[in-house]
Amino acid sequence: MRLRKSKLLGRLLAAVGGIAVASMLLTACSGGSGGGSGSGSGEVDPAAREAAVAKAKEGAMELINAASQENKWTGPDSSPVPIEGLNITIIPEQMASTGSSRPANAIKDVAAKLGWNAKISDGQGQPDVQLSAVNSAVDEKADAIVLIFVDTTRVQSGVERAIAANIPIITLGSLKNTPETVPDVSFDWVRSGQAIAQYMVWKSGGDLNLLQMKNSDLYITVEGQYKGSQEYLQSGENCPGCNITTKEWSLANFEDPNTGPAAQAVAALQADPSLNWVSCFDSCLFRVANAIDRAGITDRVSGAGFDCNPENIDIIRSRGSQKVCFADPREWLAYATVDNVNRMTNGEDPFDYTSAIPVALFDKDVLDALPKDKATELEELGWQGNFDFRGKFEELWGLK
Repeated sequence: MRLRKSKLLGRLLAAVGGIAVASMLLTACSGGSGGGSGSGSGEVDPAAREAAVAKAKEGAMELINAASQENKWTGPDSSPVPIEGLNITIIPEQMASTGSSRPANAIKDVAAKLGWNAKISDGQGQPDVQLSAVNSAVDEKADAIVLIFVDTTRVQSGVERAIAANIPIITLGSLKNTPETVPDVSFDWVRSGQAIAQYMVWKSGGDLNLLQMKNSDLYITVEGQYKGSQEYLQSGENCPGCNITTKEWSLANFEDPNTGPAAQAVAALQADPSLNWVSCFDSCLFRVANAIDRAGITDRVSGAGFDCNPENIDIIRSRGSQKVCFADPREWLAYATVDNVNRMTNGEDPFDYTSAIPVALFDKDVLDALPKDKATELEELGWQGNFDFRGKFEELWGLK
């Protein structure tokens, strides 16, 4: 009897031990919505931390230096003569986001110069609204459809209708389309996430406790910005003292005072005072920064964003919570998209602009060192890429 009890007790302890081990493994591997990840637990070797900070600084400085460097044209040498009178439908993910409204408005403006009739159908951050806009464009027999940050998988039936109707359809900022034959105009989105991660590691001295506000709707945020930061920070040698907390949010709740990214971010930051950085794309971070200011925690939290929208530049310059932004010349992307619409409506293949679009990082030191004309341009328009791309495209189209 004693032997039987001893065996039962041993089995029970083994089972409990197994459960405990499994629990620890699951905890160590977690890192989804609301979860933490990274390699910051335990003591960090000072030499490893120093090496990580030096590496991060080198990577970030590459794009900080790019902010003030003049760029050269590496795009195509020619473009066909635009066909006048084309009807173009522009469908941005949502006009409430400056990152979407900037290229949408730029495309509409330049289309008018080409003699095209362009209209903007606001996607309102809702896939069903975006799909309805695509279907309406097909029904109206548009000559071309431009999707801005709209995930083609979420409007797939409309995309298929457009293709079946031989209507050229193109995306700006989609990274990967379904089907892949739909062309996209982008830059290296993964590098953008990596650059922001490098800046945060550098400026935190390797003691980074990051809150990532991850939008779950946009492919470029999940497989571009977020992926770039996450992969860089999860590598032990890149940031041995890092801890990452991720909160997911939906565009449908963008402005919601209770469930939107601003509310989620402040709640997380107040619940965990160790969090010292927060990242998101700029339209999101603008709202988060304002909420942080209202909560009175600006002095202990720094923000890193993507887009360098004018309103975010103001926060950085005024020493607000946002300290840095990754910049792409969004209007340059818009002109490149128009150029590819021109090529496609003329029966030509689109040009791959990925490597021809410059990128940069801006923080307060960079902003303060800018010449007055460049500073004014940045604050009013956003970064324009340090090159007269408008003049170059107009030359290609025969407008000059």
